Amino acid sequence: MLPIPRTAIPALPDPFVPRSRLLAALQDDDSADIVLVSAPAGFGKTVLLAHWARAVAPATPLVWVDLAQGADDAEGIWRLIVTALTACPAVPAGSALHELGRRGSSPTSTVDDDVLSALDALPVQIVLVLHDVHEVVAPAALAGLGALLAARPAGLRLVLCSRRDPPLSLGPLRSVGQLREVRAARLRFTVDETGQMLRRAGLHLDGAQVREAHACTGGWPTGVRLLGAALRRGSDPTAVLERFAAALDPMADFLVREVLEVLPAADRDLLDAIGGGPVTPRLAALLSGRSDADEVLERLTRETGLVQRVSHSGFRVHPLVPAHVHIGQVGRTGGAAALHGRAGHPGAAEVDPLDVIIRDALQAGDAALLVEVVHRFAGRLLATGGHAALGRVLSRLGERAVADDPWLALCSALARIETGREPAGGRPVPREAGPTPAVGGPRLAVLRSITGLFAAAADGDLDVVPDPVDLRRAGREIPEWAALALTAAGGRAMLVDKDPAAATAALEEALGLARAHGFACLEMQCLALLGSVAGISGDYPAMTRAAARADALATAGGWQASPLATAARWMLAYGALMRGEPVEAHRLAGEALRRGGPALRPRYVFALRSVRGAALFDAGQRRRGLQQMQQARADLGAVHLSAEQAAALAVVEHKAASELGLPEAARGVVGWLADRIGACGEVVLMQAWAEQAAGRDDDAAALVGPVLDGAVRSVLPHTVVEALLVEASGRVRGGDVRTARRALRDALSSGVSLGVVRPFMLAAGHARELLDEHLDMTGTTTARFTARAVAAGRSPEHRATRLDDLEARLLARLPSSLSMEQIAEELRMPPTDVSTGVRAVYRKLGVSSRRTAVSTAYERGLLR
Repeated sequence: MLPIPRTAIPALPDPFVPRSRLLAALQDDDSADIVLVSAPAGFGKTVLLAHWARAVAPATPLVWVDLAQGADDAEGIWRLIVTALTACPAVPAGSALHELGRRGSSPTSTVDDDVLSALDALPVQIVLVLHDVHEVVAPAALAGLGALLAARPAGLRLVLCSRRDPPLSLGPLRSVGQLREVRAARLRFTVDETGQMLRRAGLHLDGAQVREAHACTGGWPTGVRLLGAALRRGSDPTAVLERFAAALDPMADFLVREVLEVLPAADRDLLDAIGGGPVTPRLAALLSGRSDADEVLERLTRETGLVQRVSHSGFRVHPLVPAHVHIGQVGRTGGAAALHGRAGHPGAAEVDPLDVIIRDALQAGDAALLVEVVHRFAGRLLATGGHAALGRVLSRLGERAVADDPWLALCSALARIETGREPAGGRPVPREAGPTPAVGGPRLAVLRSITGLFAAAADGDLDVVPDPVDLRRAGREIPEWAALALTAAGGRAMLVDKDPAAATAALEEALGLARAHGFACLEMQCLALLGSVAGISGDYPAMTRAAARADALATAGGWQASPLATAARWMLAYGALMRGEPVEAHRLAGEALRRGGPALRPRYVFALRSVRGAALFDAGQRRRGLQQMQQARADLGAVHLSAEQAAALAVVEHKAASELGLPEAARGVVGWLADRIGACGEVVLMQAWAEQAAGRDDDAAALVGPVLDGAVRSVLPHTVVEALLVEASGRVRGGDVRTARRALRDALSSGVSLGVVRPFMLAAGHARELLDEHLDMTGTTTARFTARAVAAGRSPEHRATRLDDLEARLLARLPSSLSMEQIAEELRMPPTDVSTGVRAVYRKLGVSSRRTAVSTAYERGLLR
């Protein structure tokens, strides 16, 4: 089923001046197949074409298609045209257009050729008016229009109406006489037409005053209408005209203000309440709280020119009115004004006017009104966390109506995602580019991009590619749309462009708007995204701060089911793990798993379970922690992970396997990561750890050399810290203590900036001994961090050690003065077995010397 485009011919304004000279310019004399009516806003293009359409009907079949509906791609253009034409009685039942209409929801790649062939075969020529062509900006959509113009099918006469010349190949048409043009110069009122308009507005001016009015307005039709309203309200037309002539303000600003100044306060309140968007009488009544809103708007349409009818039951306020409507008023009033107040502000009303509007719309059960509420308020509902209310409205409209309207479909996807009702592997983000009945293309593009971004957040998919957003056309003058567009742009800069600076700048700007206007839910989402950018960049303290604020907002607002709230909790858990706080990491990961419940997608389940297992390992439950990490990876199966996700969780599992002396398990992790993301610094690091575990510290140090000099790319920012610790241990073993100490100082410096303690907490052998020494020799800048690292590494809760019987007997003899040979003789064992067993004790204690092993064993209660 195709969406139904707006095809109704617009109503004529009152007062209205027929313009026979322009009608003649549009008459078909077989000299031109294409007509272009091009002029800026307010020149009467729509009024002229609406009058002409009524004049030629019913003798000439005419189809009117409004392109200001979001059909900004090639498929959408063809769908609009086909749908509108198939509704025209002049198209016979046997026309191929009907078949194209029936399969319009999944058109073929050659649909344009099929349409052109069908148009050529029409038995009569149909006039096709394409209104608001300037709304079409996407290259593919313009190419579709260009194909239609170039083909000039025999069954169509095209009339294009636009505020500016479309970027189409009009020159060749003009040169062969196939293009007729009506531009601003011809659309301006003559002196006589100016006089007619003012007389029809109830004014009785003499010839000099009419000429002055024409000179002041330059014949701009909307200017003449507004001037008429100002003159009608003033007591002295001459004084108004003199003031107009002397004004320094732009013409439109002056006229709008002149008309508004003399309006009753109640009328200004109503205009303030409904804002600048199109409204139905019912919605106007809900916004303003006035049951007579329809009558007032009808009167203002007739008397002022500030309001225009856009359909049989719809009105639009002049775009300059919102900027001037406060003249003579202390503050804003009305329902719409309250919508701009900050939610939860101490002075805010207890009842949100938008909640009242939605409740009344649901009670009315008017489908058209419900659709208009979604189109008008979707941005605010999304920004303030009204996803449940949005879902109720969409549920009332029904799945079929929602699916047929891309705007509604995207809103529905967002509501499902943010309320946790989207199941794992759920419906994809809607990709239709069909018409949007009330709001045009740029905001639809924002909706598409933000839906793609938040769907990626729901999946935990860092490799997604959200649609781009044109910030210049995304409604920057409306705070919620500006904030949503900036959020989408920031997410794309993070995920696609890999540009943390650009991502942070866009998200910080969006965050500022969200805070300024009370968009608490969007504030939470921006903070979570900023935390993600910081985490990818390796700034774990900034990641944790942003995630903590996001989590607090999600808890306060009841948005725990939001995917970005889950992302914030994962960041908090991972941040605690990297700070060397395993008990807190375990608590946060478990809490996130409980809150997410069955709605959690596989990537989040894997990540959170892995962190929880790593936390158990660090807290002393070593084998149980490793088993949890292994099971989480097994349950993940073939689900794709980004390089960052795979590397972060492979590293913690490998470290556990290596520490427990399980080389086969450790090699399995290396292979798993290499298969997923290829050769990288983390794979090399894990291979170096395997060499360390086997007592080959020199070989381990050699392996990490390419990681440290940048020859091998690392995915995780803290991999360099781990590599420096491996180098430090290897250099000590090789006797180069000076280089080892320099490597440790570099590791500490990076650790301080990244905020990571865990690598030092789990540092092996010689690096651990160097860290103990460094506690006494370090300067003030890293002293506190070094003390934390040493304390974390020595804490029994972090490094609880389980020795087997042989290892316990060997450890018991290490405090004595017995040599290894004497210990072997006493235990009646080969000396090689004693050496192997002692190395196992050293590895489990995280030391590399007999003296340090003894002191560490006493600290942990293994010796008494």
